[in-house]
Amino acid sequence: MATASAETSDITWLPARQLATQIADRRLSAESLIRQCLDRINRLDSRVHAFITLAGEQALAEAREADRAVADNRHLGPLHGIPVALKDEIWTRDILSTAGSLIYRDFLPRHDAAIVQRLRAAGAIIIGKTQMPEFAMWPRSVNRLVEEARNPYDNGRIAGASSGGSAVSVATGMVPLAVGSDGGGSVRIPAALCGVIGLHPTPGLVPDQYTFSYSPHASLGPMARTAGDTALLLQVMADPQCRAVDYSAVLADGIEGLKVAWTGDFGWIPADTRVIESARRAALRLREAGAIVEEPTVQIDDIWPAFSVYTRGFARYEAGVSVPFVQSDDNTARCLASPELLMPGVADLLSAPPPSAAEYRRAKAAIERARAHLETLFARYDVICSPTMATVAPPIPEGWGHPYADAHMGTHYTSVVNVAHGTAASYPCGLVDGLPAGLQIMAPGRREDLVLRMCRALELIQPWSLRPPANRSKNTR
Repeated sequence: MATASAETSDITWLPARQLATQIADRRLSAESLIRQCLDRINRLDSRVHAFITLAGEQALAEAREADRAVADNRHLGPLHGIPVALKDEIWTRDILSTAGSLIYRDFLPRHDAAIVQRLRAAGAIIIGKTQMPEFAMWPRSVNRLVEEARNPYDNGRIAGASSGGSAVSVATGMVPLAVGSDGGGSVRIPAALCGVIGLHPTPGLVPDQYTFSYSPHASLGPMARTAGDTALLLQVMADPQCRAVDYSAVLADGIEGLKVAWTGDFGWIPADTRVIESARRAALRLREAGAIVEEPTVQIDDIWPAFSVYTRGFARYEAGVSVPFVQSDDNTARCLASPELLMPGVADLLSAPPPSAAEYRRAKAAIERARAHLETLFARYDVICSPTMATVAPPIPEGWGHPYADAHMGTHYTSVVNVAHGTAASYPCGLVDGLPAGLQIMAPGRREDLVLRMCRALELIQPWSLRPPANRSKNTR
């Protein structure tokens, strides 16, 4: 079988669905695939720092077992032999699970997270754990454990957060599939900045048991280079009791007759006009696939001032809501016992008192107004399209500096989807100054099928060049 002797192995760039077919047909061994991915990781990761922990030997052992299953004609799952990278928020039995924190640098969970159990049951092989900010609490994928994840299109720029390592691992061809998490944009933001597809599922669709869960408005989400692979991974991850459709099958339904609303700024967002225009061109091209695209007036007020208050107060003031792990007393006590190990500002975030009941009521009212406006739009349109980000990837600042010019942490367009408990994806829509821009496609909760169909339509209309320029850096430190 072929080996990875070139800078870009063709095998490592193939879609997961195609790789699974080749493994099942015995045209490719799982072990060969894992070796080629590991070779690519070993050659590239010193530049882009996608991984915190690499599980190479374990992955090879699992690959050999996957090949024995093929030889024995045993039942194969849809991801049989396929390498998957996981954001290090997700617990993995016998593989370090750190949440990007020195506090958990030696943490070996005794249980796989629920979605890891699903992935393994589908035949997937966990190849490693990807870079993230400590407890997902910073808009750069940086921590005290390993070097910061760097943008594959320009290594002097950020990869986005908090699922930056997962985005980089997919964008560079290290793996075909990765899992991130998104509590305000943390799948879609790095997907947009690194030029891959990232989908935020409706909260509750994907189980988050045995993870460093940090928000009741977050969800684990798939990241991939094709709409088909995104749908395939979501199909495996989603709770069957919540899943309404076969996400892979609906891709063939097309988008003819579906109504699309385009907004460039939600009525207030100060974005780079070039990024807006790149996303708008992609949205308008949906007409070529039969969609009805309109540009109504959209005014959704800035929810950022309410977002943090609402998220921190939700578990305290809403009946029957469990406290996320990161907000738990046990985790807080463990972290504050060694504050010198934490990133700057994390101790303050963990020890901050919850909002008052009055503060929470005001924040909730602001969120409900945004939800109501979205509901009005979704009564008229199937999906809403906007830019994913207000800018392309910013340069990496000095030290622990903030990469954005304001306090929104890059979530201008994305966070409203989380608090509305909707679903959305970022689809690569072009380059601005050689850096990727993303189109956000939003739909009501549990309508991931609509989002995926839109991604597939765009994929057919304007295929995305999947390979970033090798070793490109304008500002590498």
